[in-house]
Amino acid sequence: MDTGVQDGAEASLEGCPMSEESEEKQRPVAQWTVAEAGAWLAARSGAGELLELAHEHDVSGRVLLRLTEGTLRRMGVTPRSRRRELLRELLQLRLQQELEELLSIVGQ
Repeated sequence: MDTGVQDGAEASLEGCPMSEESEEKQRPVAQWTVAEAGAWLAARSGAGELLELAHEHDVSGRVLLRLTEGTLRRMGVTPRSRRRELLRELLQLRLQQELEELLSIVGQ
């Protein structure tokens, strides 16, 4: 598999407490706790605010994967450009999750 794709996938976990663990020990994003999802968000721009929002709205990994622009707006994430940037990072996280699931199916 192309290492550029793997490197990009690994980068999206930056900031998550589990990112230092080996790939085999990483839990799926959907199983992240509010604290783990908050840590991922804290690694993004506006860390303090996003971390507070994650705890205030009980954003677990499962919720994190389902966030939309409307949800972020209702949570108070402003301006729109910041929501868009966060949505791009969330998309990368979702794609990484899908890739890991597919690789586990084929036994890699």
